[in-house]
Amino acid sequence: MELSKKNVLITGGAGFIGSHVVDLLVEKKYNVIVVDKAHPKFKNNEVKYYQIDLNDNSFEKVFIENNIDIVVHLAAQASVSFSIKNPVEDAKNNIFATLKVIEFSKKYNVQQIIAASTAAVYAHPRYLPVDEKHPTNYLSPYAISKHAMEEYLKVSGLNYVICRFSNVYGPRQSADGEAGVVAIFADRMSKNLPIQIHGDGNQVRDFIYVGDIARAVLKIIEADVKNETFNVSSNTKNTVNNLFDNLKNILDYKLQPEYTSPREGDIKESVLDNGKILNLLGFKPETSFEKGLKSTIKNY
Repeated sequence: MELSKKNVLITGGAGFIGSHVVDLLVEKKYNVIVVDKAHPKFKNNEVKYYQIDLNDNSFEKVFIENNIDIVVHLAAQASVSFSIKNPVEDAKNNIFATLKVIEFSKKYNVQQIIAASTAAVYAHPRYLPVDEKHPTNYLSPYAISKHAMEEYLKVSGLNYVICRFSNVYGPRQSADGEAGVVAIFADRMSKNLPIQIHGDGNQVRDFIYVGDIARAVLKIIEADVKNETFNVSSNTKNTVNNLFDNLKNILDYKLQPEYTSPREGDIKESVLDNGKILNLLGFKPETSFEKGLKSTIKNY
């Protein structure tokens, strides 16, 4: 079977990151199947969609009907604050749903699982930038559930690649609810609404453009790599205040931010070392922060 003809199942493919991965894989001539409990907002007409919760028994039919070669597991509960208030629901979405993916992947002889994890598994870093050898630690049930997902994959007997994403931003990211800070700021500034910054704004973040995340997933699919964990990041430092200033200049925003109390579970400094994926796969991000912000703003 030609590589470009492989059947790739993307869980969470109707969402922000997933839809970008879908579009890139379709462009590269993969046969893409999407499972998402949400209706696709960004539907690709060349893709087969199933609106199913991964914990539902009907999920198995996706494997029965499609001869899946590769699973890109992006579906997750991704809110830190939600996980603190609803740890059981967080575990259902991030742990038990992953166990379903593993169960059916083994039963139907899937060749590889590529799974999305998070920088949150490092909690308060002992050093920056954080490499994959850094000890894991947790400030929220979300971080615990994502690390549990990693550990279940490691003992599954399947060929896995775990991707610990830094702060992903870009077009299609919702500004509602527990959205990323870039989406919230871009949306509110474009409407000339006031901005709140939690804490002093000096929190350090490693922002990576969603298009680069999609390219990383493609690179992993195309590479001969097994049972690895990669940081997928820009390996750059930006504070929340710096983000505010960048967007303010691009949008000619005139209001000043309101500083509020820090949020429970937030990490003060997060920068991920991306040297491993660069050295092993030759992958590095291509989109500068300024270019990525301008592209994101067009979305709003």
